[in-house]
Amino acid sequence: MKPGNKALYLSYDGLTDPLGQSQILPYLLGLEKLGWEFCVVSFEKPEAFKRLKAQVEASIATTKIHWIPLSYTKKPPVISTVFDLWRMKRKARQLDLTQFSVIHCRSYLAMLVGVQLKQHQRLIFDMRGFWADERVEGRLWPQNSWIYRLIYRYFRRKEKDFLQRADSIVSLTNEGLQALQERYEASFDQRKAIVIPCCVDTLRFNAMVPSIAKQDLGFSEDARILIHVGSVGTWYRLDQELVFFKALRAVDSRWCFVILTQDIATAKALVGNTDLSNDCIFVQSVNYRQVPDYLNVAEAAVQFIEPSFAKRASSPVKFAEALAVGVPVIANEGVGDVAALLKEAQAGVVVKSWNDLEELAQQWDHNRFDRSAIRDYAVRNFGLEVGVQQYFNVYNSTSHD
Repeated sequence: MKPGNKALYLSYDGLTDPLGQSQILPYLLGLEKLGWEFCVVSFEKPEAFKRLKAQVEASIATTKIHWIPLSYTKKPPVISTVFDLWRMKRKARQLDLTQFSVIHCRSYLAMLVGVQLKQHQRLIFDMRGFWADERVEGRLWPQNSWIYRLIYRYFRRKEKDFLQRADSIVSLTNEGLQALQERYEASFDQRKAIVIPCCVDTLRFNAMVPSIAKQDLGFSEDARILIHVGSVGTWYRLDQELVFFKALRAVDSRWCFVILTQDIATAKALVGNTDLSNDCIFVQSVNYRQVPDYLNVAEAAVQFIEPSFAKRASSPVKFAEALAVGVPVIANEGVGDVAALLKEAQAGVVVKSWNDLEELAQQWDHNRFDRSAIRDYAVRNFGLEVGVQQYFNVYNSTSHD
């Protein structure tokens, strides 16, 4: 059988994970409308799978997307991952691989399987960032442990091999490609690479009349809302965001802080370490579909992430989501292309040092930003349709070369 526009999509993230909902499924649905068929092998976490399985199945029911969900195993560390990858490879080899013209590998673990399956297919290494370096810098692979030192060295060797064996390389940021060029110099062929940042459904994330009011959050009608969306702890510096918020509130006591996160206990503990009143802080876990409503009541979004080598390759989803709603962003340097994009879009300010937070708070004026212009910039640069078209170009080039 001569392969046509059919791709095998391998992902260690699940379609029922938050990233699967925002950064996998929308692209697949968009590409399917443009004529591509998919077989998706993913790992699903039990709780999310139980809650969202029917929703995912309904969204692909009338499409040419065949989903093979595998159960994710977490323990014991390392061994469970090796076992999962063996299962992914076994499941993929049960398929008729000759029917696929493309194997799309989302991140490093999927690429370990993809390079073993590749025959005539074109191979896409969708990096999603420097995974191994993130594990080390986030202290998930402590380098004082011999086993984690070996694992890191193994993936560093594999990273170079993946870059050479891939037919196309997708990076989230220009900074990430620059870092690869610095690391591998002439052995990295940048002509195979394309930058596709994390995009957002701008129909869902738009400037609309929210279904919630500031009073619903326990604030007065004239409150000014600073918002944090997403994880806290490890990379995500809510502690520094609280320092900034306190300084902002010292300038104007109308400022209040909305923290939307699944990490409720960690967030409340960090808030408890400050002398800020709970009356001006709202901490809640909300459904992903509700996030645009909360963004629409905010005057500004704060997104502080610990800078590092690995974070040069990061494209925060929440960054695109805030801009899509027209909310100006306060962010720090050293995270992907965020600083350059904020400057280009005139969509917020960049913090160079945590020592600058009080001065920044004194100078901050959300009224100087044009929310409609920010929204327009996001639609042009981070709209889901833009990302789908870029992937479509990658798929067509890799299948027809």
